[in-house]
Amino acid sequence: MPVVERIVRLVCVCMVAAAAMPAFAQDDAAPGSLWAVGLGAQVDEDSSDSVLATVNWGVTRSTWLLFSAARSRSPAERADISAQSLVAGVDHRFGLVGVTFQVERWGDSDVLESDELRGSFYIQQERLRIALNHERRDIDIPFTLTGPLGGTVRRTAQLSADSFGLSVRVQPAERWQLYFEATEHDYERDLALLPRIDRLNLLSTSALTLANSFVDHERMLGFERELGRTLLNVSFREDRSAIDGSKLETIEAALLWPISRRIDVEVNLGSGRSDLLDSGLYGGVLLLIYGR
Repeated sequence: MPVVERIVRLVCVCMVAAAAMPAFAQDDAAPGSLWAVGLGAQVDEDSSDSVLATVNWGVTRSTWLLFSAARSRSPAERADISAQSLVAGVDHRFGLVGVTFQVERWGDSDVLESDELRGSFYIQQERLRIALNHERRDIDIPFTLTGPLGGTVRRTAQLSADSFGLSVRVQPAERWQLYFEATEHDYERDLALLPRIDRLNLLSTSALTLANSFVDHERMLGFERELGRTLLNVSFREDRSAIDGSKLETIEAALLWPISRRIDVEVNLGSGRSDLLDSGLYGGVLLLIYGR
């Protein structure tokens, strides 16, 4: 089924789900902490797909908690992995400065697993936000050895990685936002010597599995434009594999619009081009529900 047709079906499902939740669209919601729930799904032309559920809870005006669960799948002819992830995080502001901290468990117990710690320090003003980001990633790659008598032994290759990044968001004019992100990754071991690494390198060829792939650096540039009550987001990114230096370039456009007073829908469509594989389309839909 073509990607566009699958996205249309996802949008229809979200519309039906939104229509079945009238209570969330009332202005007389009970007083209390703010919260937002996100439900999303993405697909691409090569049969990779992902689903996501998130909860953002504003405990106070300065403190937000994040919880998310997701599954991403890359088919047998690509990285051959079906991974689940769980994320918990906190964001707290001290006036103009703030800090974030997140922990994530991601992976497929038969192929690849990682534990990640992420933190950032940021300065945020009315029209400017600058953040310094750091991530520590501990990775396990299970594999099987066959002995001379035909017996098998299961072993695990382990490595760690540190990432440092900078992100900038600025509002140059009313209704316009520009943003830029750059991240460098440093691995403690030679990735080319790890088991199954050629297959796992295909994680870096899809926008749907890129976040947990073995990349050397990431660059992203984009803008947001308010069009009445609709928000247009266009971005371009380039990522380079730390295994063989191959590149993935993606360009993506997303539209977010309200379908009721407390429910928004975002639809995105993008195209990726990799040195390893032919270019292809991907897209998805995100349903956002707000309350207090």
